[in-house]
Amino acid sequence: MSNLICFSGNGMSRRVADELCRLGVPADADSLGIVFPVYGWRTPKILARFICTELAARLAGRRPTYIWTVMTCGDDVGFTDRVLDQQLRQAIGKGLDAAFSVLMPDTYIGLPGFVLDEDAEAAAKVRATLDLLPTIAAKIAARKRVCELKRGVFPRTKTYLLGTFFNRFLVRAGFFRVDAAKCTRCGVCAKNCPCGTIELGKTGVTWRRDGSCTGCLRCLHNCPVTAIEYGRFTRGKARLGGGGSGAVEFIG
Repeated sequence: MSNLICFSGNGMSRRVADELCRLGVPADADSLGIVFPVYGWRTPKILARFICTELAARLAGRRPTYIWTVMTCGDDVGFTDRVLDQQLRQAIGKGLDAAFSVLMPDTYIGLPGFVLDEDAEAAAKVRATLDLLPTIAAKIAARKRVCELKRGVFPRTKTYLLGTFFNRFLVRAGFFRVDAAKCTRCGVCAKNCPCGTIELGKTGVTWRRDGSCTGCLRCLHNCPVTAIEYGRFTRGKARLGGGGSGAVEFIG
């Protein structure tokens, strides 16, 4: 079994994970790596659920001696690493030894003022991250105990106040709407949903309101006819399209 876990809603974290694999990072069987995008300055709900309910069983009794994470973000991560560290300690009795953050293009467009990066800015973020990854990979390979993160200003407020509010009240399947005049019922959204939240029935596309949605907006970005909106603030905004692994998975 691989020792690199990745969740990537829209492909950014998967690109980082694939590059780390190319650089040979997952070769150490005694380590555990976690690559994921930061959502609301916290771990995505789907990853938190995986760590809480599945990680110990998937490790099959193996306890890694070195645990590291690379978090992707559009700007900063706050104290996301501390949230992840606590989740790991509760699940498997060991926390993080190393944490890194890298910039990748923004994908969240669900609030006022949140839009996709311009092409030039997005490309610059990707180039800078790809240039940085060999250095990160070398530190992981050497089992360095480091914390190299862009926390941003007021990180505690962002993670524990704004992040808690965001995950509790703004990550909700009930915000999704479908333009019936556009929707072709192709099923792409249901097929690609990493949480299995979307259902395609006789009455059209629906989202289960059971708290399973992780807020990745993968369905919205990948709808081939742009029929999906998230509340009223995504109207008229550009979509990303393509990418994403659509699940929490072991890779490498």
